[in-house]
Amino acid sequence: MNRTRMTVLALTSAAALALAGCSDDDDSDSSAADADSGSSQEAAPEPEEEPAAEEESPAAEPKEVEVTPPGTKLKIGDTAVVPYDRAGATGHIGITVTGVSDVDKAAFDAALGENGDADITPFCVEFTVENADGSDLGGSYPPDLKGVTADGGDTGATVFGADIEGCAEGQAPDEFAEAGASYETKRLQGAGPGASVAGASYEEDGYEDDPVVWTP
Repeated sequence: MNRTRMTVLALTSAAALALAGCSDDDDSDSSAADADSGSSQEAAPEPEEEPAAEEESPAAEPKEVEVTPPGTKLKIGDTAVVPYDRAGATGHIGITVTGVSDVDKAAFDAALGENGDADITPFCVEFTVENADGSDLGGSYPPDLKGVTADGGDTGATVFGADIEGCAEGQAPDEFAEAGASYETKRLQGAGPGASVAGASYEEDGYEDDPVVWTP
């Protein structure tokens, strides 16, 4: 009995050793395979970072400005700041009347053709337009200034929509979108018999009944 039992135990131990040996071999083979597999695989390239999109700077808010009151009397060379609202462009502009010059009568009559009037003497009102508050006024048209006499009175004639060489209406450049930007322009005006144009008036956008007037 004892001998038989011992034989069984011995066989059992031997089988356990055999199984352990197989297990060790399998682990070794698996580890070696994993090692071989790892050594043969190339590391995946890291994805390239896309360049950050450039953020557009927000447009600057128009600054607050002090508007010239209706009825203000100015001297040539002074600046009036007035609201501007035309063809979808809104903001504030500074207007400086810089002078008044004579215009060739023959050229004036030829430009007006059958709409001309022998009794009208032409003059050219010269002025500067400034962007007062930084609104985008690129490509906008200048204000319509009207000629006045030396004392700010009516000249007896008004000229609309006429240009001649040397006195043509300018237009704001596309870059007219920053406070302080400016451009020069002109307006053809006329005077009746016995009168002359010596200054100008602004009579738009709330100034119709009480214009801003520039005189010498």
